[in-house]
Amino acid sequence: MNDQPQPHSAQDRASLQVPSIMRRTAQLSQRISIALAAKIAWRWFLTPYPFKIPKRERLMEERFGTPELFTHPRGLTYPVYTLGTGPKHILFVHGWGGRFTQFTALLDHCEVQNPHFLEEYTLIGFNALAHRGAQGKRTMMPEFGECIQQIQQRYGTFHSIIAHSLGCNAALYAQMECGTKADHQILIAPPGLISGMVGLFCDAVGFNAKVHGRIIANLKKIHGEDFDSFSAPGLAARNTIPALVFHDLNDNDTPIAMGRSVGENLTHGTFIETKGLGHRRILRDPNVLSQIYSFIFTA
Repeated sequence: MNDQPQPHSAQDRASLQVPSIMRRTAQLSQRISIALAAKIAWRWFLTPYPFKIPKRERLMEERFGTPELFTHPRGLTYPVYTLGTGPKHILFVHGWGGRFTQFTALLDHCEVQNPHFLEEYTLIGFNALAHRGAQGKRTMMPEFGECIQQIQQRYGTFHSIIAHSLGCNAALYAQMECGTKADHQILIAPPGLISGMVGLFCDAVGFNAKVHGRIIANLKKIHGEDFDSFSAPGLAARNTIPALVFHDLNDNDTPIAMGRSVGENLTHGTFIETKGLGHRRILRDPNVLSQIYSFIFTA
C-alpha cells in the first residue's frame, strides 16, 4: 500500500470550486439590495450541497443495508445505518455536505487488522438533516449534535465517535451541550470559530462585509451573543474524553490553524499534523488510518 500523498482528485478539490452562478448572484444581489443579498446568503449558509457519492462509498452503503429512519425534534427524518453484531458501538459523524460512507477506508483497514472486528463492534452511521436520504433542505451544526444524542439514547454510550470536519464540532457539541457519552474521540479536520467559518463562506462566494455582518447578526439572534462558544475550539476546552485530532497542512476547506486551535484546547487530546492530503483524502490515508486504529483499539 502506497503511503505517499497522491494527486488530489476532483472530489478533493470540489468544495473549493464555488459555482460561478453563485458568485454572480452574490455580486448582483449586493448591488441591488444588501437586505436581499443577506437573505440569499443566509439560505446558502444553511444549505449543504452534497458531492456525488463515489462507487467505493456506494458499496459501503450497500453493506450497511436498509437504514432505520429516526425523527429529529424538528419533525424531519434522517437515516441511521448499522453494521456488525458487537456490544461496543462506534459512531461515524460526517461533515457539511458529506455522508457517513466517507469512512469506508477506515472500515476496510479495521477489518484487515482484525477479521473479527464486526463481531466485537457495531458500527453506526447516519446522514444528518438535509443530507443524503434525510428530509429537509437546510440545517445547522447543533442539529447534527441533536441527531448524535438521539442515536446514543437508542444505543447507549459510544466506545468511540469518529468525526470529520463540521462533524467534529457536532460531536463536541453533543457531548458538552446534549450530554452524549463516549470513551474515545477522533476529530479529523475540525473547523474553528463559527464566526471564522462565516468569513470563509463569504470570501468564497463573494459576499461583502455588510452581508457578513447580517449573517453574524442572525447567528447571535438564534444562539446568543456568545455563539462562538459553541465552536469546536471553545467546546474542546471543556472536553474530558481522550481524543486524537488530525489536520492537514494543505487543507483548503478548514485551514490548519483551526485544527491547531482545537488540539491546543483539548485537555486529553493529541494533535497530529499531516501534509499533502487536503480535506478529504486524509480520511483514506494509510498512516492516518493506522494511527486511528492504534489509538482506539490497542491503547
